[in-house]
Amino acid sequence: MVTKMIIFEKLKLSHMKNLILISILIFCSSIYAQNTELTTYQKNTMNTKRFARPVNTGVNHTLLILGSAWDIQLEIGDEIAVYDMQENMVSSVSWRPEQQGHSGLAIFGDDQTTIEKEGMKIGEIFKVVLFDNSKDALYNLNIHKYERGENIYQKDGVTVVGGISLGTIIKPEIELFQNVPNPVQSNTSISFFVPKSGNVKISVANSLGKTIKIISNKFFEKGMHSVKLDCNEIDSGVYLYTLEMNKSKLSRQLTLIK
Repeated sequence: MVTKMIIFEKLKLSHMKNLILISILIFCSSIYAQNTELTTYQKNTMNTKRFARPVNTGVNHTLLILGSAWDIQLEIGDEIAVYDMQENMVSSVSWRPEQQGHSGLAIFGDDQTTIEKEGMKIGEIFKVVLFDNSKDALYNLNIHKYERGENIYQKDGVTVVGGISLGTIIKPEIELFQNVPNPVQSNTSISFFVPKSGNVKISVANSLGKTIKIISNKFFEKGMHSVKLDCNEIDSGVYLYTLEMNKSKLSRQLTLIK
């Protein structure tokens, strides 16, 4: 009897490992795949409203949160994002019930060919946050069980989360996201989040600090927004784009290559 129980437990463990490996294979081969046709499921996960799209730097660490890991019931409209130690958003997905509720995220690494930091550095710790759409609230997430890996970025690394729960609520603040694509050849998009309605000014300055272009200077409602930057009449180089709202000011760098 004891022997049968041991064999049964080993079979259960083997089944779980196979499930995880299959899930990893699915997500590793499909998350933000370049030069391939995206499935409807992939398009839906990329359709985020609260978080911007991350910069695809071509190198990433796969984070897989199993559907069974959650101690809360997620709903369509909820979103998951990953931030680095400098509070830069480096990955985001919209939660979907398909694939047994599993959520796969590509945590992009830093592009070493640019001056700005678009992604994570090897060995850097990342944190996971949840946007609860029904409550319009942002939460830190506590990971209390790893099936594989940990919350440390590695090139081509894999982390599988088997247990996760809501942590502290995050006070909404202005966020300015890295422009996509970056480096820029002609045009790029700049996304930002404002926790309340008001006038937002976004400008671009050269390496000498001289403003060369005002992208936007108008009223925006509370929420996520995106503006386009036409770089066709701007010379190659490194530039600083800045968001100003009331007394707050945030800046990021972009690289223009022609």
